[in-house]
Amino acid sequence: MTMNGKHIALPAGPLLALLITLLVDIPGHPHAAAMLALATWMAIWWICECLPLAVTALIPLIAFPLFGIATGREVAPKYINSIIFLFLGGFLIAQAMENSGLHKRIALNMLARLHAGPLQLAIGFSLTTAFLSMWISNTATTMLMVTIALPLLHRLMEEHGEDVILPMATSFLLIIAYSANIGGMGTPVGTAPNLVFLENMQAHAPASTPSFLQWMIIGIPTVIAGLLVLFLWLGPRLARMPWRASDANALNVSLHQLGRMRREEKAVAWILSLTALLWMSRKGLHASNFDLPGWESLLPFPGVDDGTVAIAMASLLFLCKGRDGSPILDSASFRRLPWDIVILLGGGFALAFGMQHSGLSAWLGEQLAFMHEIPLPWMMLIIALTITMLTEITSNTATTQVILPVLAAAALANQFDPLLLLIPATLSASCAFMLPVATPPNAIVFGSGHIHMQDMMRTGIRMNLSMALVIVSLVWLLRPWLPG
Repeated sequence: MTMNGKHIALPAGPLLALLITLLVDIPGHPHAAAMLALATWMAIWWICECLPLAVTALIPLIAFPLFGIATGREVAPKYINSIIFLFLGGFLIAQAMENSGLHKRIALNMLARLHAGPLQLAIGFSLTTAFLSMWISNTATTMLMVTIALPLLHRLMEEHGEDVILPMATSFLLIIAYSANIGGMGTPVGTAPNLVFLENMQAHAPASTPSFLQWMIIGIPTVIAGLLVLFLWLGPRLARMPWRASDANALNVSLHQLGRMRREEKAVAWILSLTALLWMSRKGLHASNFDLPGWESLLPFPGVDDGTVAIAMASLLFLCKGRDGSPILDSASFRRLPWDIVILLGGGFALAFGMQHSGLSAWLGEQLAFMHEIPLPWMMLIIALTITMLTEITSNTATTQVILPVLAAAALANQFDPLLLLIPATLSASCAFMLPVATPPNAIVFGSGHIHMQDMMRTGIRMNLSMALVIVSLVWLLRPWLPG
């Protein structure tokens, strides 16, 4: 948004909130009007980003006690809960991967085996980027893969001519950025909107909240289908790219320069693998035809969750030492945690709590009763397309913070399955493919100077429309494997 727009939105948020407080009355829910005013205020500031998102996220902590919606003691715990610790633990493990260089070794090992031709190499970059993005931030993943790809592309330009290679380089870099966005859908820790979804499900329909493995039952097929769609649009151009067997020798050289796997890399690899296994097997898998119990059923006391696992495994990384005797993670790791995202997530959780606690969610659900007349598949598609286009110009985390509580209220009021509305909305928040400002991976590859705005927008609109159809179709088909 332009600076003028931000300057307008800054006073517009509180002024509109004041008007709603004075003019709107919601019978039966004395604090719902105030909650509606505050939610509108936060939505305007989040969407327009006129202040840092984390600052807007602190509004509930100040305003809820003043308007009688909830006490400070009730609101504050919403900012630090089990979902937040799942995020923190996952981020610490991701830091360890970067500190040890394991992420680079994984990338080069995969790429060194997939470089027989430009299309195969692009598939290697895509699969590697998507896999890494399931566990570490899509920004860090994209930076790593672009760092590996650019020298290779520059060499091809020198040998074959810039005019010949540039169109292919555009496709190559777009594949990296889009694969990072798509990969984040694969696991609950892949991107922040997935965590927003889990918290909203726990608040509104805890019995239907998917486990880590159950999320992956939808997330992994979505990633695979997304990558197939990506190559449907961009693969043909790469197939025409000139190539010699020696063109990718730089990848083998880079892998050889890494040397043998170091002690810290092995430790991080074991802990990451064990963490993923514990996450996926904690609750087991339950369906109509079989029942596979998880390991938590063997514990003497209930209560362990994915956040517990994340922190327990991340803590081991402070005990493990590298070859030089220093720990893999140290006190500096805490300073590198994205505390602004933590506060942003917490503000969204507080907003969802306030909407439910004040009765605003129930009232909004009643106002959205007309949704019952729309066929459910069409409604899912409308939601997916709306979120996809909205997240092109707003933070995907902020978008889901605002939209998911409303969708949850609408689903419960209309007796819809909340998963069929919330999962498409959540996954669609990762489908920002059109604009450089939509997501950091887009901005990184656009900043390489090898991509024109028209190329990104042309491919992006195709990806946006295609992924909305893919997401709705997969959620509809795979819903029986989820709880509830």
